[in-house]
Amino acid sequence: MEKRAQIPVTLPVANPTVSYWQDPPSALADHRTTATLPATADTVIIGSGITGAAIAWHLLQGASTNILMLEARQACSGATGRNGMSLFTILIPNHS
Repeated sequence: MEKRAQIPVTLPVANPTVSYWQDPPSALADHRTTATLPATADTVIIGSGITGAAIAWHLLQGASTNILMLEARQACSGATGRNGMSLFTILIPNHS
């Protein structure tokens, strides 16, 4: 984990490191509801992490159902999929 923490933060790269929490990946990691992108959407959400998922959930509680969520790679593969360790270190002392 220490070695991973030393990797510099940059824009998305072609071959990123795998998140500790997504190894192995979930069956939903590459889920798509359509073969091609729709031509229109009422709302476009960029990112499938906790913020994007929360926005989509709240929109779906109302009348909005024409929502497009875009993700560069796999679901929750960005910050949300990588920041869980900070909670782990707080909640479980003396972890190895």
